[in-house]
Amino acid sequence: MKILGYLLLWLWCGHGLAAPALWSASKGERQLWLFGSIHLADERLAGLPPRLLQVLADSELLLLEVDPAALSGAELVPLLSLPPGDGWSTRLGTGLAAELHDAIRSAGLLPLQHSVPWFAAMQLTQARARELGFASGQGVDLQLQARARQLGIPIAGLEPPTLVFRLLSTLAEHRLEADFVRHSLDELPGMQGHLDTLLTTWLSGDEAALLALLDAGQSPALGDFIERRLLAERNRRWLERLERLAPRNALLVVGALHLYGEQGLVSLLEQAGYTLNKIEDKALY
Repeated sequence: MKILGYLLLWLWCGHGLAAPALWSASKGERQLWLFGSIHLADERLAGLPPRLLQVLADSELLLLEVDPAALSGAELVPLLSLPPGDGWSTRLGTGLAAELHDAIRSAGLLPLQHSVPWFAAMQLTQARARELGFASGQGVDLQLQARARQLGIPIAGLEPPTLVFRLLSTLAEHRLEADFVRHSLDELPGMQGHLDTLLTTWLSGDEAALLALLDAGQSPALGDFIERRLLAERNRRWLERLERLAPRNALLVVGALHLYGEQGLVSLLEQAGYTLNKIEDKALY
């Protein structure tokens, strides 16, 4: 399960998927629209498809994983800064700590040496993606957010902006931080190929091929942590949030991996009494 793949498909991806699909979820007078996003992209996603734009225009609310406007740097500092007396060598071992330090120095990111290792590795990955032309501003989420603001459509987050950071901050206590850093560093040399393959596969909408790309290369413990804490648990939180908000008509856009599988939103919404239908069998893009 590639760390880069999860970054693309979920960080700030029983139903077949034939394209990057738009789903209808209806229950009584409630109408939800679901779209599985990719959060980083290149110029191939420079615009949004007309069908998705029309759904947004007809919605009273845009729901994203988090509302970027609610994110506060002050809230993140305690989660991302090394505690006094702590160091990378203690957390990662001398060899891996030296590798991570060399990588951030080569990337011109030395200020990250004061951050916890998992965040330094994540920032290194994102910096490399930007060098290759992949940016969050070209992802589906931020493009829809910008359009919603133009249209005056309210935007809400499904979870607190710090939640993912809080979950990742537990990597050390689960003895998984070194594994996370190791896989992040290992993916850097081949990132161009990884990015191209992931975006092409997402555009094709082939769920099985997408999952196969992600289902390799990680330790079972790290894979379980990601699937359980970062996907399944968050999906259940989001469903609870939806029930509290109870929007009559809303577009919900989350990383594509959050939609599918037994713990995915499509399945959870069906269990909650919604009727799910895939709107288009052809690609939106």
